[in-house]
Amino acid sequence: MTALLTEPARDLTARLGEELKRQEGEKLTRQVLRRLVWQADALAGFMLSGWTWVRETLQEEGFEGRELVEYCRVLLDGFDASLAGYDHLQAMARESGLTCEAAGLRDLETKLPALRAARPKVAEALELATRPPRPIDETMLNESRAALERGQFVTLDDEYLARLRRGEDL
Repeated sequence: MTALLTEPARDLTARLGEELKRQEGEKLTRQVLRRLVWQADALAGFMLSGWTWVRETLQEEGFEGRELVEYCRVLLDGFDASLAGYDHLQAMARESGLTCEAAGLRDLETKLPALRAARPKVAEALELATRPPRPIDETMLNESRAALERGQFVTLDDEYLARLRRGEDL
C-alpha cells in the first residue's frame, strides 16, 4: 500500500463501482458476472493486504500523519466498494438466474468477515490521524518556564517535548 500503489487502489475501487453500475439491472452471462466477481475479490484481497501493511508499518516505524490519512481513506473506499460490490453481485446473480456458487461469489464471501472487522479499525486510525492537536495550555507553559528559570525540575508532556525539539522559545 505504498504511495506507488495508492493511485492504482483508487482506480480499481472507482472502476469496480462504475462497472457494477453499468451492468446493474441487466441479465448477465455467467462469464461476465464471474469477471466482475473476480475483480471485486481481487480488490478485497488487495485492500486486506494493504491494511496488514499499514498495521505492520504503524507498529514498526509509524507514519507521517498526512500519509496515514491518505492510506486510511483509500482503504475505507476499497472496503466499502468491496462490501457494496458483494451485495450488488449477489443481486445480479439472482437477476441472471445464477447461484452464488455459479457466479463465483464464495471466494469473495470468505473475505467479508475480515473486511467488516477491519473497517472500524481503519476508521478509528483515520479519526486519530485527523484529530486536531490539543490546544497548548499557556498557563501551564508559563508556570513551567518560570520553574525552569528558578532551576526547578519540570514534568514534560509530549507537546512540551515537541516544542523543545523544534527549538521554540519556551
